[in-house]
Amino acid sequence: MEVTFRSLRTFTRLFRTRLLVCRHKSAASLVRKDEPNTELLNSFNDDIKIGGVVPVFRKALLFPSRVAVQDEYGIYTYSGLYQSAAELSKEIANQLSGETGETVSYMCSNDALHIIVQWAIWMSGNIAVPLTPLHPPEMLKYFLTDSSTELIISTQDFENTLAPLAKDINRHLLVITRDKQITAQLYQPNSAFPLKTEDVGLNNIWYGENDAMLIYTSGTTSKPKGVVWTHSMLSTQIASLHSAWQYSSNDVVLHTLPLHHIHGQLNSVNASLAAGARLRMLPSFVSHTVWARLLGMGEQDETKVTVFHGVPAMYAKLTADYEKMFGSTKTAQYVKTTLASRMRLMCAGSAPLPDTLFHKWEEISGLRLLERYGMSEVGMALSNPYLPIEDRTVGYVGLPLPGVSARIAAVDEKTGKLQNLVTVETPLPDSQIEISLDRLSNKDFFSSHDGWEQPKVIKHTENSDDTYVGELLLKGNSVFSRYWNRTPKLDDSEFIDDEWFRTGDTASFTGGKFRILGRTSVDIIKTSGYKVSALQVESAILENPNIADAAVLGIKHTDYGETVGAVVVLKGGKLSLQDLQEALATKLAPYQLPRTFVVVEQMPRNAMGKLDKKEIRKLYEKDLVLTKNEK
Repeated sequence: MEVTFRSLRTFTRLFRTRLLVCRHKSAASLVRKDEPNTELLNSFNDDIKIGGVVPVFRKALLFPSRVAVQDEYGIYTYSGLYQSAAELSKEIANQLSGETGETVSYMCSNDALHIIVQWAIWMSGNIAVPLTPLHPPEMLKYFLTDSSTELIISTQDFENTLAPLAKDINRHLLVITRDKQITAQLYQPNSAFPLKTEDVGLNNIWYGENDAMLIYTSGTTSKPKGVVWTHSMLSTQIASLHSAWQYSSNDVVLHTLPLHHIHGQLNSVNASLAAGARLRMLPSFVSHTVWARLLGMGEQDETKVTVFHGVPAMYAKLTADYEKMFGSTKTAQYVKTTLASRMRLMCAGSAPLPDTLFHKWEEISGLRLLERYGMSEVGMALSNPYLPIEDRTVGYVGLPLPGVSARIAAVDEKTGKLQNLVTVETPLPDSQIEISLDRLSNKDFFSSHDGWEQPKVIKHTENSDDTYVGELLLKGNSVFSRYWNRTPKLDDSEFIDDEWFRTGDTASFTGGKFRILGRTSVDIIKTSGYKVSALQVESAILENPNIADAAVLGIKHTDYGETVGAVVVLKGGKLSLQDLQEALATKLAPYQLPRTFVVVEQMPRNAMGKLDKKEIRKLYEKDLVLTKNEK
């Protein structure tokens, strides 16, 4: 969305007011809250010691009076969300006749209702499958059937989308209204409603042994697959991020990410709520709205944002609009001073972070973005350090997070098998829950990264330049073990040698840090945080009766990492990019659609008759690069 003149005038007026005052209070001057129930905390930790898991919704009982979420409709305490979710969980249990371990698909906007529904599914002992309206009906139907969904939940906003699909697969659609949010809003710190809630759900030992949610992949090598996230895997990931990135109850996290992706589910939502933080949820990413929230204009200290998780495309848009909004030296200095003093952490991931963007953001904000590496199957696996900030290296993704082992392996030319080159192992994080609600300052409190121990480096071979390049393999309690609805096979290509997961990414380990070099397969395109299968897009293109041949390539792009480009051969007639996109819109998600294409008379093939993509790229890549205006 473009910035309007009205929004620019509003920014200018607010900045003039703020500059006259010229006060930069720390976001850390927060109101002291009651300490959590010590008896309950000890009980939780006792369960963890014997293999149990305390699900995120149950941790809400530790800080019921704190504000958990702030969205466009209001604010919600942890107690309010918990109470509303508990009521909904009874409806879900009734629909499923009290069965547990069933898959429940749901579609909600980015607001408190998403959390209420997810918690309710977990409280009823079932598996959450988040859906997004970004996907066309054909893809949604695939997710519903592949996940063996027993119940579909929708807000009124998406009832028209899901009702025909529910009827088609003969599943009940439970439509929830905003009443669930109103119920949650009743439980305010100073209201007449009791803030203490009765514990619901199954016991913590049960959660330690069962599944939590399915996150569907982008379908890069075949149809999308449901990654099974257990409650134990989710809990390990949360403990890892809490140790490495120092989440705390003082954090105010700005959330704008899609929630069918692990980035939004884990980093932004669940890790934050598990720490007792305040989550400020926006319906979607809109640059000038995000700027307003980051700068906290006219807001109280306890609501001012301190943490933001984004993808490079978001930072690129913020940077572009910064040039339009903050032209004067005074306002630019205000922006830099405010962000540098208030923001505790700004992360970037899901796509490569361009060097120019890294440096430009540091110039704008005085902050070094923390780049990390993750994917649906492993959550967050590698990360630059939280501290010292100076060690965050542009172009690198750091070291394995707590509990993760990373390995570089390459194919041996003689045997044709993968040969281990180097392994880097980081010890497991402490899974015990530690909650403190009276810290004076996030920045002052966290003076070191004590929870993130130095990894052990094992060099299987010695290289003279101490640089190791090959495929990245990952292993650990936070790495998934199976895809949903797929029987494991001895020759599964995803896992090798004692449960090491093959990421499909080529990486290097040099100077004690990992760097992602790109996808091992040329048929996997990474654009704006999404992984796109070139083969899937080609298949959809070839369904067009006017197209004789098609090759899909990833084209380098400054903001998005790559964009989807198509080279096509026509049977006759003409074809525009708009025509192609409209024809594909019913089969593919928006991020899978070609953004640039070229029509040619024929394409080179190899001796086996396969498309020679190296030669195709050599011949036509220059015609597929987007111009500055097209970007």
